[in-house]
Amino acid sequence: VITIWHTGEEGDKDHWWDLCGGPHLENTGKINPKGLALENVSGAYWRGDENKQMLQRVYGTAWETSQELQAYKKMKQEAAKRDHRKLGKALDLFSIQEGAGSGLVFW
Repeated sequence: VITIWHTGEEGDKDHWWDLCGGPHLENTGKINPKGLALENVSGAYWRGDENKQMLQRVYGTAWETSQELQAYKKMKQEAAKRDHRKLGKALDLFSIQEGAGSGLVFW
């Protein structure tokens, strides 16, 4: 589902439109707290400028039921076990030499 989401009133400096994958809820009160999980937090500078204010990014996921959330968490755990970057190093299939560039793989 692709949706257009907007916040603020037209003409306001904070009026903003976004084209993104939805669906969205009308308000967060409709989220089932038992289907909600925090995934990660990180910081980012406003517009990538270290001289500007640091912002806090919060990553989360919301599901209709606790069972759906638990299934999602299990799927993520199973996927992490099969991460090619982790397995490749553990099985000595390749190495990454930082001096050559972090994206360059040696077989």
